Amino acid sequence: MTAVKGTSISQFFESFSDEQACLEQIVSAKWGNHSPCPGCGELGQWFPVRNSKKYRHSCNLQFSPLKDTVIYRSNLSLIAFFYALLLFCNSAYGMRSSFIRKQLGIGVKSAHRLCNRVRLHMSAYNRASKLGGKGKTVYVDEVYLRRIVDLQSSRRKGAFVQGLRCDGQLLMGIVADRKRRSLVDNIERLVLPGSRIITDSYGSYRALGDKGWEHIRINHSRAFHDFHGHTTNPIECCWSALKRNLKSYSQVGEHNLWLFLAEFECRFNLRSETTSCFEQLCSHFPPINEETQLALIKRFDWRSLDSSFKA
Repeated sequence: MTAVKGTSISQFFESFSDEQACLEQIVSAKWGNHSPCPGCGELGQWFPVRNSKKYRHSCNLQFSPLKDTVIYRSNLSLIAFFYALLLFCNSAYGMRSSFIRKQLGIGVKSAHRLCNRVRLHMSAYNRASKLGGKGKTVYVDEVYLRRIVDLQSSRRKGAFVQGLRCDGQLLMGIVADRKRRSLVDNIERLVLPGSRIITDSYGSYRALGDKGWEHIRINHSRAFHDFHGHTTNPIECCWSALKRNLKSYSQVGEHNLWLFLAEFECRFNLRSETTSCFEQLCSHFPPINEETQLALIKRFDWRSLDSSFKA
């Protein structure tokens, strides 16, 4: 399947020339042309309220389409958010807040917050819950990231990230360590039965064979393949791209690492779709609030799923 080109700036301003066009896009993504009212539950039409970002239903209930989105109660314009989203989607290795600040003419703190809001929106993309299946191969590996900082102590602090890849799709999350319990449990949770699993020869993966998985181990001390056509290169190349992505930032806080993983994974998994990454993300506004954000964190921080992990 041939990937489509990214959305150009000219295409962007044709579709989103003003605030109302951006607001109409959010309304269309959340409610469509004819959706039930959140208040009365009846079908009806939505009408924009003049000089506001609210809409009125045919039952006269006024409702903000920005509620439960990453830009709810934000002082920044909707065009600023959509344009920042475009830059993130078209970028190969991420966007620094300093570049966003210069592009949009906003303050340092506003740019930093906007970037994290965009990453949070990207974390809610339509993600596969599991990989593999009968006759399919899942590549599994882990990496140690050094460019992670504990912002409270300002000390550099690394983090372990585990990744699984199959059919061009990538799932990855932060793990507490490289112990068997941390790594193997995630494989059993995220890989469908009947899959063939390829890993390196790290000792923690030895338990996969005992648990009934078809497991192929690659001895990296000899080569990155086993001389029978099996290799871990499909997942290894993801780590090199992720490291280049994180290298473009001066520092990444440990508490925000999951957002950067979400940004990279979203852009990676949507790269070969028939619709551009920006078009998919601006057409998908799932509810994001305090409750759903915890679920999004668990998507990319797998330490919370490990009962033996202590923060």
